[in-house]
Amino acid sequence: MLILVSGEGVTDMGRCLVADSCCGDEFEAGPMAWLVDQVVEAALEYALLPLGLMYFVSKARLSAVSKARRTVTLVGKKRPLETGYFYFNARAMAHLAKELATDMDDEVVAVLFRDADRTQSTAEVEWHNKRESMLNGFAYEGFDKGVPMVPNPKSEAWLLCALKKQQPYQHCDGIELASGNDRAPNSLKAQLAAALGEEPSAAALADLVRTGAVDASRIDMTSFNAFKTRLEDCLCPWKNMAAGG
Repeated sequence: MLILVSGEGVTDMGRCLVADSCCGDEFEAGPMAWLVDQVVEAALEYALLPLGLMYFVSKARLSAVSKARRTVTLVGKKRPLETGYFYFNARAMAHLAKELATDMDDEVVAVLFRDADRTQSTAEVEWHNKRESMLNGFAYEGFDKGVPMVPNPKSEAWLLCALKKQQPYQHCDGIELASGNDRAPNSLKAQLAAALGEEPSAAALADLVRTGAVDASRIDMTSFNAFKTRLEDCLCPWKNMAAGG
C-alpha cells in the first residue's frame, strides 16, 4: 500500500527536492506529511515515510492536471469558484493516484491538503463545503480512497492545539473559530510563533511532528477528526490484514 500526498507548500505537506513528483530521499516531508504518517503508523503499526512508501506531487503538477480535468464537467452542475477549485483538485489527485497504482502495481490512498482559509466573517459551512467538494471530486473519478485534509481555518490551528503553552490538546475547537488571515490581529501564525518563542521554519515544524512533540492521537478538533477518520476508514483493508482478519 502506498500513499500519495499533495499540499500547498513546504510548510504543510512539504516539497520535492528535484522534480514535481517524488518519494524517498527526494521528498522533504513537511509537518502535515508527518501527521499523515502518524495516523498511518497508529492504524497499521508501521510508518510509510521511513520506508519510502509516501509519494508526493507538487501543487504545480496537480494544477496542470486539474486544468485538463476541467474539460469534462457535469451538465447542470455549477459550483462557486472557491469550491470548484477544491473539486477539480480532488479529481486531478484521483487521476494521479490511479496512475501511480497502475505504475507501481499497488493500492494507493491519496491525501489532498488545502487550507480552508476561512475568515471570522465566513460561516463554518464554508469549510464543510470545501471538504465535500473534494469528496465529490474523488467520487466523480471513481476513486474511493481519497482523503481531504482541510484544516479549519489553516494548518497552524492543528499545530497550535498541541503546542500552545496553556492546556495543550484541550479546548482546541475554539482555535478553529479564529481568522485564517495572517494579517489579522493575533493571527494563528503569530500565536504559533509566540508558543514556540520564535518564528518557526518548515524544517522545525516538521521535526516537531516527526519527533512526536505534536501527537496526532491527542488532537481533538472537528476539522482534524474529519481528516483522521476518513484516512482511518481508507486504511481499513490493510489494518484488517495486519490484524490477520
